[in-house]
Amino acid sequence: MKILILKENIVRALSIVGKGISLRPQLPILSHILLRGAKNQLEFLSTNLELGIIYQTSAKIEKEGEVAIPGKLLTEFINSLGADKLEITATDKNLEVKTDTTRASFAIGNPADFPTFPQPLSFDRKLPFAKVKDSIIRTAFAASIDEGRPILTGVRTKIDDGILSMSATDGYRLSKEEVAIPSKNELLDVVLPASSLFEVVRIAQELKAADLDISIIENKNQVVFSMPDTKIYSRLIDGEFPNVEKIIPDSFKTRVILDKELFTQAVKTTSIFARGAANIIKMKIEKEGLRLSANTPQVGEESDYVEAKVEGEESEVAFNFRFLLDLLSNFPEKELVFESSGPLSPGVFKPKSDKISFLHIIMPVRVQG
Repeated sequence: MKILILKENIVRALSIVGKGISLRPQLPILSHILLRGAKNQLEFLSTNLELGIIYQTSAKIEKEGEVAIPGKLLTEFINSLGADKLEITATDKNLEVKTDTTRASFAIGNPADFPTFPQPLSFDRKLPFAKVKDSIIRTAFAASIDEGRPILTGVRTKIDDGILSMSATDGYRLSKEEVAIPSKNELLDVVLPASSLFEVVRIAQELKAADLDISIIENKNQVVFSMPDTKIYSRLIDGEFPNVEKIIPDSFKTRVILDKELFTQAVKTTSIFARGAANIIKMKIEKEGLRLSANTPQVGEESDYVEAKVEGEESEVAFNFRFLLDLLSNFPEKELVFESSGPLSPGVFKPKSDKISFLHIIMPVRVQG
């Protein structure tokens, strides 16, 4: 294989496929990127067996072929170069990269060992990226990172009657959002890895993609997202996703309307005194506001008051402040509604307006006294 390519094209390609490279590969070939040159297009392929990425870019292909090369090493080397144009030549034994002033030779892997990517039959679902991007982010952050319960590391994704519904939970919190999409989409009900969805968003933003085309490869248990010059493959997560509707309260005893920025600042300040106390901060609902407090014997104590509109009973509830900060950093509007039915009931958080169908639940922490 012999190709001529602009540095900016290969830098962008390596940035896009980089997250598919396995850092702790089960197989040595998974730390490699497969380069495949044909018909003035150079394809870059990477996979860690959960996520796979194919990206193609224009290049002058003087001799067609393919080669597997360590991905992190190639990326580091290419990013260090000052030249604008590169010549890449592959033989059976190595890959050589040349510029006007630099020449490097890389050991290579066997392209035949690289996992194959199944070909999607059709892309029968199309999501407008601008409409679904924020919904993905606002739900996926609540998924678990504990592989002990794989189903909780995913986002349940449903398409039905023109509505995309997404929900994620790690057992301590839940995010759920619905958004209207074109009704011509085929039905869908799958659990997608949250980590894969974050990569889809990252790459779509980098490519300025207008739409996400989706194909399900049933016999391979995979989903494929297609966008300009790019395909992203992800495995589907098997298992029964929790019935999250059961834990969403249908009533409340207290309703608090808060300014998000003021509430965020108060949580951040109070959290300084909660780090040695299992990250717990108490929230006392008073007649005209919310009093946050934390107490760590080795550090000290602190309280912060936030004015708010309060309806219903006065009460007190405790939460892990990290869950609150995660919610607030992803919250879509300036005013936040907090609903509670007591110290042991789930805390419900949602926007004041009904423009966005977003709901977040945090389970309270039981505290003494």
